[in-house]
Amino acid sequence: MLELDDLEAEQIYWARRKMSTSNDQSEVVQISTVFGLSRDYWSVAMLGTDQHYSVTDFVFLKKIEPGI
Repeated sequence: MLELDDLEAEQIYWARRKMSTSNDQSEVVQISTVFGLSRDYWSVAMLGTDQHYSVTDFVFLKKIEPGI
Protein backbone atom coordinates (compact mmCIF):
# COMPACT_ATOMS: atom_id res chain seq x y z
CA MET A 1 0.00 0.00 0.00
CA LEU A 2 1.03 3.57 -0.66
CA GLU A 3 0.85 6.47 1.77
CA LEU A 4 -1.01 9.61 0.68
CA ASP A 5 2.31 11.47 0.69
CA ASP A 6 3.57 9.01 -1.97
CA LEU A 7 0.89 10.02 -4.49
CA GLU A 8 1.75 12.14 -7.51
CA ALA A 9 -0.59 14.53 -9.30
CA GLU A 10 -2.13 13.32 -12.58
CA GLN A 11 -0.72 9.80 -12.11
CA ILE A 12 -2.76 6.60 -12.38
CA TYR A 13 -3.03 4.02 -9.59
CA TRP A 14 -4.66 0.78 -8.61
CA ALA A 15 -6.86 1.65 -5.62
CA ARG A 16 -9.60 0.22 -3.47
CA ARG A 17 -12.41 2.18 -1.83
CA LYS A 18 -12.23 2.09 1.95
CA MET A 19 -16.01 1.68 2.32
CA SER A 20 -16.57 -0.59 -0.65
CA THR A 21 -19.75 -2.58 -1.12
CA SER A 22 -18.48 -4.37 -4.23
CA ASN A 23 -16.35 -7.10 -2.62
CA ASP A 24 -13.30 -4.84 -2.32
CA GLN A 25 -12.52 -4.85 -6.03
CA SER A 26 -9.55 -2.77 -7.13
CA GLU A 27 -10.15 0.10 -9.53
CA VAL A 28 -7.95 2.15 -11.83
CA VAL A 29 -8.07 5.80 -10.74
CA GLN A 30 -6.23 9.03 -11.46
CA ILE A 31 -5.08 11.71 -9.02
CA SER A 32 -6.77 14.82 -10.36
CA THR A 33 -5.84 18.48 -9.94
CA VAL A 34 -9.10 19.78 -11.44
CA PHE A 35 -9.91 21.61 -8.18
CA GLY A 36 -6.40 23.01 -7.69
CA LEU A 37 -2.71 22.18 -7.93
CA SER A 38 -2.15 22.15 -4.17
CA ARG A 39 -2.19 18.68 -2.60
CA ASP A 40 -5.07 19.90 -0.39
CA TYR A 41 -7.30 20.12 -3.48
CA TRP A 42 -6.41 16.84 -5.15
CA SER A 43 -9.20 14.39 -5.82
CA VAL A 44 -9.58 10.89 -7.19
CA ALA A 45 -11.01 10.83 -10.70
CA MET A 46 -12.80 7.74 -11.90
CA LEU A 47 -11.54 7.17 -15.44
CA GLY A 48 -14.18 7.44 -18.14
CA THR A 49 -16.55 9.45 -15.92
CA ASP A 50 -16.85 12.94 -14.46
CA GLN A 51 -16.93 11.57 -10.90
CA HIS A 52 -14.39 12.78 -8.33
CA TYR A 53 -13.86 11.56 -4.77
CA SER A 54 -11.67 12.47 -1.82
CA VAL A 55 -8.22 10.88 -1.77
CA THR A 56 -8.93 9.82 1.82
CA ASP A 57 -11.78 7.59 0.59
CA PHE A 58 -9.30 5.19 -1.03
CA VAL A 59 -6.45 2.86 -0.23
CA PHE A 60 -3.83 3.17 -2.96
CA LEU A 61 -2.22 -0.12 -3.88
CA LYS A 62 0.23 0.53 -6.70
CA LYS A 63 1.17 3.21 -9.20
CA ILE A 64 0.59 2.17 -12.79
CA GLU A 65 3.72 2.94 -14.77
CA PRO A 66 3.34 3.85 -18.46
CA GLY A 67 4.31 1.15 -20.94
CA ILE A 68 7.20 1.45 -23.30
